[in-house]
Amino acid sequence: MARWFFGPPLFDRVFVRTGGSCLPTAPDAATMTSASVASLQACRAAGGRWAGGHDVSGHCFLLIHSALFLAEEAVAPLLAVLSDRRHTLPALTTARRAALAATLGLVGVWVFMLYATARYFHGIHELLSGTVLGVAYWAAL
Repeated sequence: MARWFFGPPLFDRVFVRTGGSCLPTAPDAATMTSASVASLQACRAAGGRWAGGHDVSGHCFLLIHSALFLAEEAVAPLLAVLSDRRHTLPALTTARRAALAATLGLVGVWVFMLYATARYFHGIHELLSGTVLGVAYWAAL
């Protein structure tokens, strides 16, 4: 919805500024130019494919940011309970324990997904840039 105001997504801009372009894959798509197609979505809609450039790992960015965000939310209650040696804090209720277990389980799934992404889908530079941007975005919030 806001694309009309902000333009193409940030990762697509990085890709284009680092030498990436949209290459035609079909004979009827030969009229497109790389300057006229500035986003992955528009490139695919025009019958092309991204080539060249640096592709920031969006999966890595999203998984790192989400895992850090949820882990931060889960660590606070754990530290409060673990640091309460005199047992002055009320124990975690069953609902809170279930929520904490679900949160940590989800973070575990995301860590496994991050491993699979790193192992099978991206190069080291793409992973590093996605990780740096994910940590930076988490730290900014």
